[in-house]
Amino acid sequence: MGNSSTLENIRPEMSETLRNALDTVEQMGMYGLTAVPVKPTAEMLLAGARAGGIGVETAWAVYQAMLKAAD
Repeated sequence: MGNSSTLENIRPEMSETLRNALDTVEQMGMYGLTAVPVKPTAEMLLAGARAGGIGVETAWAVYQAMLKAAD
């Protein structure tokens, strides 16, 4: 990630728990993964609906199915 050198400079001041969390997020990025909210924002649902040519309710159902499939 582009912020690694910046994070390395401030990590000595962080708690071990925070350092571990940041390391985990950085590793996720290296594998092409990201964290998403369990409940999407209205803007996210609208964007999905527009992109798919579907209603917001259907976009919400699609989002839930995708999260369930990832578990």
